[in-house]
Amino acid sequence: MKLETSDKGRDPGRRRPGPGLICGLLCGFLLLALAPRALSDPPPAPSGLAAVFPRSATYDFEPPRPGSYTLPVIKRSPEGRVVDHRGQVRRLGRILEGRYSLVSFVYLLCGDENGCPLALGTLFDIHEASAALPGLKSKVQLVTLSFDPARDTPEALASFAFPVLNDSEAADKLDWHFLTTRSLEELQPLLEGFGQVVDRSGDSETLNHLLRLFLVDDRGRVRNIYGLGMIDPRLLMTDIETLLIEADLIEAELIEEGATVPAAAPGQ
Repeated sequence: MKLETSDKGRDPGRRRPGPGLICGLLCGFLLLALAPRALSDPPPAPSGLAAVFPRSATYDFEPPRPGSYTLPVIKRSPEGRVVDHRGQVRRLGRILEGRYSLVSFVYLLCGDENGCPLALGTLFDIHEASAALPGLKSKVQLVTLSFDPARDTPEALASFAFPVLNDSEAADKLDWHFLTTRSLEELQPLLEGFGQVVDRSGDSETLNHLLRLFLVDDRGRVRNIYGLGMIDPRLLMTDIETLLIEADLIEAELIEEGATVPAAAPGQ
């Protein structure tokens, strides 16, 4: 028997809602239900070494996950003679070899808050926080090199660095090298090799320069260059951790293949 439906009593102008409309309504209700939770949830905390630094209004972003990206080799760091805060002449390559280094070029009389003070303040924050990162001291170091050798003498460096050099917790924190050179002639090849621009054409008191901070790996190779807007300690430490992960992976592959793990190249 054939069943027939009747249209009796139905409004001929009224239509049943289609599947597209129903799906749209369901999605809307779902978004409304999840919105309060999304707005109330705090942003994800940074992982790894970056976790010891708070998120700031200046750098209001989350750094990438360590090891989720690569840092290609940009160039080799230059070699040359430098002088430490004790007046001892040393080779920069020997200082950089075997550890990952954050290298900053500064001059102590710089008054630009977005220049040398920013770079030094960031390195100081990293130095202080490194006490909470056991095991990092043997792998990472900080290096500050003056491009004003006439005024930034070893004595001036020692005075400036006194709080760091005489820190009672220094044994638990990263080593920080404060360096200068004996002359502009010895300094210039280092500036050119790193690509640090310094303009001495103005008055004798002010040295115009681009803010730069360099990440050098344990084999003396520049792996990243940071400028204004990038000198976030969380980003710097995430890059360092990425290089440490890279080194561990390479070492594991060599061990699996039965090869010898190469030592860091010595400075010339």
